[in-house]
Amino acid sequence: MRGFCIIMGFDGLGWLLHRFASVPLPSHVLGLLLLSAALFMGIVKLEWVEQSAGFLNRHMMLFFVPLLAGAAAFGPGIGSSWLAAIMSLTAGTLTIVILTGLTTKMLVRRKERAGDEQ
Repeated sequence: MRGFCIIMGFDGLGWLLHRFASVPLPSHVLGLLLLSAALFMGIVKLEWVEQSAGFLNRHMMLFFVPLLAGAAAFGPGIGSSWLAAIMSLTAGTLTIVILTGLTTKMLVRRKERAGDEQ
């Protein structure tokens, strides 16, 4: 329960920054950036949030149900620009997959080099 409260607290802090400090990023992104910074600086221990984050990741599909329902409601309006929507979704997804793979590859190599130096 503590981990979930920490995650939601950072999400709320991101909302406050977005709302009152006019930071031009979505509040959830701000919350994740703040949580990541707190994890890297050691303010929040990974053990505190690991179990709750795992639970949220396992049930992530539930968070997309409202998005899909909203997309279905706007289906007729998208009808005239379906090709542009498909192209942008495909390009965005491919970009994310490629960048994630390259970043993972770089981090694995860095970890292997650090292990060899010891």
